[in-house]
Amino acid sequence: MKIYYLALIFLLSYLLIPHAVSAHPGSLDELGGHFRNKDCVYLLHEPTPLAMDAKNMDELINLIKKYNRNKCTKDVTALKIELNQLSYSGNVSTNSNSLEPEVNLGKTYKATLLSCTDGDTAVFSINGKPYKTRFLFIDTPENTANKEDFGEEATNFTCDLLTQGNILLETDGEDLFDKYDRLLAWVFVDDKLLQEEITKEGLVEDFYDYGTYKYENRIRNAMEEARADKVGLFQQHEEKRKDMLLLIVLAGLISFVVTRLIKR
Repeated sequence: MKIYYLALIFLLSYLLIPHAVSAHPGSLDELGGHFRNKDCVYLLHEPTPLAMDAKNMDELINLIKKYNRNKCTKDVTALKIELNQLSYSGNVSTNSNSLEPEVNLGKTYKATLLSCTDGDTAVFSINGKPYKTRFLFIDTPENTANKEDFGEEATNFTCDLLTQGNILLETDGEDLFDKYDRLLAWVFVDDKLLQEEITKEGLVEDFYDYGTYKYENRIRNAMEEARADKVGLFQQHEEKRKDMLLLIVLAGLISFVVTRLIKR
C-alpha cells in the first residue's frame, strides 16, 4: 500500500511540476508585465493598451512606477526592461514584428550615452532603445570583474570623452552584433573617432579583428604612434624591458663573481 501511494505522489508531481515552472511568478500588472525578483528585471509579457500608449521608454518607465508596487520599481531603468514584441522608435510605440530592424549595417546613428562600462564598452540609446555596444576593432585592458593594468585609465579615458560632445555610432563589417548580443560600432564624439583617440594614448592592448573594417588603418597607425611615443601600455612595456635587461646584467655579474671565487 505504501508503494502505491508513493507511486501516485510521484505521478502527480511529474504531471504538475512542468505547469508550475512555466507559470508566471505572480500576477501581471495593468501594463501586462511583472518584475523578476531575483534581478529586478521587468518582463512585459502581455502588453496591454495602456503599455502600448507609451510614446517612448521614459513614458513606459513612468507607467511601471505608477502601476506596479514591487520594491524593484525604484531602480527600474531601460536596461532592466525586457519587451515582448514591442519596441520604441522615436516618439511612436509600435509592434516590432511590423518594423524593419531599428539598426542596420553600414549606417550612422545619433546616440545618447546611458552608461559607460569600460574602455571599449558602453550602453547607448538609439531612438529611445538601449544598446549595449562593443567598440569595433579595439580591445582595452579589463576593469570590471577582472582588473588589469591600465584598465582603470582606459575606462576613465572613454567615460570622460563620451561626455564631451555629440555621439554618432557607425556600424561596419559583416556583423551587426557579437555573440554576446552587443552592437558593434565605430564611436564618434563630435569629429573624434574614439577608437583612434584611446589608441593614441597607449590604452589599447590588442585588435578586436574579425573582418575588414572601414577605419582599421587609422587605428593601426595610432597604435604605431603610441608605441613610438612609449605612452600608456608601451611605457610599461619599455620599463619591463629595461628591468629585464638589468636583471640579465646583474645575473651575469653574479655568475662572473661566483666563478672567480670558486677558482680561488
